[in-house]
Amino acid sequence: MLSAVGVIQRLFRPSGRFVCRLTHKNLSAHLMLLAVVLSFPSLWAGWAADDHHHRLRFTASDRFPQVFAEDANPLLDLFIFADGDPRRMHRLMDVGFWPWWTLPELRAAFLRPVTNVTHWIDYQFWPNKPAAMHLQSILWFAALIGAVSLLYRRLIGNQWVAGLAALLYAVDDAHALPAAWLANRNSLLAALFGVLAVLAHIKWRRERWSIGLVIGPLLLMLSLLSKEAGIATCAYLLAYALFLDQGTWRQRFVSLIPYGIVVMGWRMVWTHMGFGIWGMNIYVDPLTEPLRYLGAVIQRVPIYLASQWLLPPADLALLCVDFGILIYCWVMTLVIVVAVFAIMIRHVRWDPVAKFWFAGMLFALFPICTVFPGDRVMCFVGIGAFGLIANFLAGASEQPSVENYSRRRPARILAKVFVGVHLVLAPIVLTVHAAMPLGPQSLLESLEVRVPMGAEVERQSVIIVTAPIPIIAGYMAERHAIDGLPIPAHTRVLAPSQSRAASVYRPDEWTLVVRPPEGFLKRSFDQLTRSLEHPMFVGQRVELTGMVAEVLTLTSDGRPDQVSFTFDVPLEDPSLRWLWWNDGGFAPFVPPPVGATVELLQGSGNS
Repeated sequence: MLSAVGVIQRLFRPSGRFVCRLTHKNLSAHLMLLAVVLSFPSLWAGWAADDHHHRLRFTASDRFPQVFAEDANPLLDLFIFADGDPRRMHRLMDVGFWPWWTLPELRAAFLRPVTNVTHWIDYQFWPNKPAAMHLQSILWFAALIGAVSLLYRRLIGNQWVAGLAALLYAVDDAHALPAAWLANRNSLLAALFGVLAVLAHIKWRRERWSIGLVIGPLLLMLSLLSKEAGIATCAYLLAYALFLDQGTWRQRFVSLIPYGIVVMGWRMVWTHMGFGIWGMNIYVDPLTEPLRYLGAVIQRVPIYLASQWLLPPADLALLCVDFGILIYCWVMTLVIVVAVFAIMIRHVRWDPVAKFWFAGMLFALFPICTVFPGDRVMCFVGIGAFGLIANFLAGASEQPSVENYSRRRPARILAKVFVGVHLVLAPIVLTVHAAMPLGPQSLLESLEVRVPMGAEVERQSVIIVTAPIPIIAGYMAERHAIDGLPIPAHTRVLAPSQSRAASVYRPDEWTLVVRPPEGFLKRSFDQLTRSLEHPMFVGQRVELTGMVAEVLTLTSDGRPDQVSFTFDVPLEDPSLRWLWWNDGGFAPFVPPPVGATVELLQGSGNS
């Protein structure tokens, strides 16, 4: 069995076949083709989650006249999920798009017209062919890989190291979700235009390509209008000014002014037009919530870096439902980051280019700390990270002298781990993840309400007593509208519940009192529509058509514990259709007799 030294030296020996291929003149085209091949399974991924919202906006919004205005334009408002208007939010909750505990002033509105145009193309030319939509995403992914490859070749003098960095980026499994989930295509577009902006800026500064002074800021604008994370483009523009620009410090500063003007202008328009985020756990706005953002940076930077360098994936942070678990995960990822950095810092050739990659990677972390950790937002961070890792692997492949052999041993071991994670495991995970970007299809279908319903449901309210992820269960009305099926008059998800028993008590003919096993607003998905910074209180009432929800008790940490749901009609009235999530799917529910309590335990029946 080869030692760590033998593996790295054999893989990266100068005359080896692997290194020779990394210097091939058509490497960029080869890597683009590789990206297509690895993400090709996404052609069968279909639609999921937010994709249903997009389908509704383009194909069936007229079936919800009470929600969508006649002059609404999906080319502008496709990514407006909540606009901060309590009256409109009440209508969305009343239909059933959002759960009853949603914050009325919730704002989740994003200005992404460039991305919207790509989705408009999908629904204009192949509205019922998700494979064609995924093919468009795959092509954008390939274009991004080509642009990043050009950036590495432009800046890294050693061409095989540049090729290695591009290969690492091309097979990174963190790109699976942007490449395979249609609603996340925006990450690819923002990164592509951002990288092109950096390339234009470099050409302007190095070769006095005067048109780059215009093209660079224009590409930055396209990046920002693809996704707000496009502001991470500025991370690499700033890093270039600090470490690679050959002009005076005054000239370097002046070169960044056009980009600063673009960012300020974009932000002012973004705010003036009513776009923004507020009241969600998953997003935080640095300008309006600076202290909360600072806390997010402290919490999320180690999680992102550990995910980018090694493990675990940043998406696992969604499972940290308890504060104690969150602290444990934070400490674990911090230890990984410190250990990796302590080894790398002694063996990376700290030339200006390496400093550029390192600074760009760190600066790019700050924009994505505005969103809950997930690999889907790491397209920009990976550019600097893999430039640095390729530099490190090149150094680790050198034969150490006798006197420093023991000192270099940790670097050799880390290099072997990097190869295993990023060149062996990552492409496999990328391919598998591309086939099922949000999880196995069977799991997704179990989270959605797929109970057959006839025309009578248009006169009924569908009451879902428990659902694993309420916001996904709320997609039922949208899917029915898209597929031309009867739409329930209203959809109500009463409580979240995944595995443990939920308690349901009936005090009278019209009321149910529900107590989830962990209370309400426990998990990240439930806090998506109301962050814990906006707590509910005992006696708070939410009035919807035919139902009133009232908070009766709170948990020890201030979340709703028991909530009563009082209906305008007896619970047995045919205008109410009852469901609950049981044993991997939704099943009929029979309300208990007056004065009785039932424990809804997974795998058990309800009678």
